[in-house]
Amino acid sequence: MQNNDQTQVWDKIWSAEPSYHWDALSLSIYNELRKRSGELKGKRVLEAGSGSGKISLCLAMDGADAVLADYSELALSQSSLAFRRKGRTATFLREDIRQLSLADGEVELCWNAGVLEHYEREDRIRIVAEMARVTRPGGRVVAFVPNARCLPYRMGKAYAEQTGAWGYGLEIPLESLREEFEEAGLAGIEESTLAFETGLDFLDFLPERETLKAAMREWAQGLSEAERAAFPGYLIVASGRVQER
Repeated sequence: MQNNDQTQVWDKIWSAEPSYHWDALSLSIYNELRKRSGELKGKRVLEAGSGSGKISLCLAMDGADAVLADYSELALSQSSLAFRRKGRTATFLREDIRQLSLADGEVELCWNAGVLEHYEREDRIRIVAEMARVTRPGGRVVAFVPNARCLPYRMGKAYAEQTGAWGYGLEIPLESLREEFEEAGLAGIEESTLAFETGLDFLDFLPERETLKAAMREWAQGLSEAERAAFPGYLIVASGRVQER
C-alpha cells in the first residue's frame, strides 16, 4: 500500500461522491485508449489505480470486460455504485498495484491515468512492470501522467503548494515514462502529449486567474497547428507493447 499520509489524502478525496459527468480531459483519455484498443467487445481491460472508474465504466459500456484495481476501499465503493447504476458489471480488486493478484497475461489492455506521478521512480518501475506482467503478449500498456513541461500546470501547482491549497499529496511532474517502460521490457514505446487547455485549469489556484486564463486561451486558439506543437499538453501519454515471454 502507499504510505499512510498518501492513503489519508486519497481517502479524503474519495469520501465524497465523485462526478461522473463527462469532461474534456476524460474524453481525451478515452479517445486515446480507444485508438489503441480497437474493438472492445469481450476484451479484458484493467485500470491499475482506478479511482472513480469513470473511464472504465465507459469502456465497459463499449463491451469491455472491465477490471478495476485500487488500494482505496472508498474509491472502489464509489466506482462499484456507478457501475450498478448503469447496469454494468466489472471485477473490483482492492490491492496494491505494485503487486497485483492477477495471473500473467490475464488482460489485453492495462492502463492508468493520474497514478504514476504519485510514486517515486523505483515504485513507478514496479507498477509498470506489474502492468506489463498481467497483460498478454501483443497487448498494450498505456499510462497518462502530468507533464513537467506544461507551464500553466507547473505554475498553478507551485502556487497551490506554497499557499497550502494543494490537496493531492505527493505529485511528481514527469518529463517522460520511457525509462520506466523500457525497464518493464515493453516494446514499440511511443510518447505524445494531449490536453493543453486542461493545463490552464491549474491557473485557478492563482490570483487574477480568470483574466490570465482567458488571455492564454485566446492566445492558444490563435496558434497554427505547427505552433501548438511547440507547447506540450498537460498529460504525457506513454504506450508500449508487451513482448513474447
